[in-house]
Amino acid sequence: MFLFLKRRHLLPGLTGLELRADGATLVRVVREPGRAPRVTACAGVEWSDANDKARTLGRLAAVHDLGRARCATVLDADDYSLLLTEAPDVPSDELRAAMRWRVKDLIDFHIDDATIDVFDVTAPSSPGRTRSMYVVVARNSAIQRRVDLCDAAGVALDIIDIPEMAQRNLASILPEDVSGVAMLTLTETRGLITITRQGELFLSRRLDLGLEALRRAADATPLFEQIGLELQRSLDYFDSHFRQAQIDRLVLSPSAGAVAGLVEHLDRNLNLSASVLDLAAALQLESGHAELLAERGLMALGAALRVEEKAL
Repeated sequence: MFLFLKRRHLLPGLTGLELRADGATLVRVVREPGRAPRVTACAGVEWSDANDKARTLGRLAAVHDLGRARCATVLDADDYSLLLTEAPDVPSDELRAAMRWRVKDLIDFHIDDATIDVFDVTAPSSPGRTRSMYVVVARNSAIQRRVDLCDAAGVALDIIDIPEMAQRNLASILPEDVSGVAMLTLTETRGLITITRQGELFLSRRLDLGLEALRRAADATPLFEQIGLELQRSLDYFDSHFRQAQIDRLVLSPSAGAVAGLVEHLDRNLNLSASVLDLAAALQLESGHAELLAERGLMALGAALRVEEKAL
């Protein structure tokens, strides 16, 4: 989403960095025509406190030569808002300025403290139907923290993206994405639903429910039902708003798929086929990489799978 000055890079591919409160995961992906994306590097580090971040990340950067690599990272969910809104009828070069004015009252921080990006959503045109557009409104302070940390660690940061787009990138490498797929990922405290088709993000929905709550529950069935309800609401909105062919596939992240009974519950109670993301089938990767990617590096992988798009 947010691009920085282009540098001269000597290493092939794109490197994704997932920066968390407890550590970081690195994934480098090289794309080759006619072949599945190839993971050429995958590693993780942990840090004990904020003062240790730059030093620890610096060691990872030195080992994997991140000063000469093209790197992308992903914002935390609390650092930005993603808004679906009506597109203003203005020239492309005035779009971001027009959107700043439109969304200034829809965010919980001052618009002068925000960086904005936009992307279109394909929808059938019909008389009286307005064009939809997503607006990403990120806190400048959050972007600057990422930039400062990477600069201090010697990381050549080129792109800061958002989890919804990283998840879109993950879905885009699946055969199910050709006809359209819903995807559910779960972290310790959150969940994210996306609906994509042919590499395009149509809809996203956040869940205030994660793996920790599911593990704590004496009976997880009510939580399964809550997840299923949010998925069904997303599918219903997609059907009514975008007028596309019905989505009949759901893919869960490995962490979500590991929750006993969840895949079976969703498969049984929703009008779609549920399965778990098989990283080894979708990518070229070494043995051992799949486990790290599934546990701690899914957003880093999504960032590294980004394909350049034409800016609006």
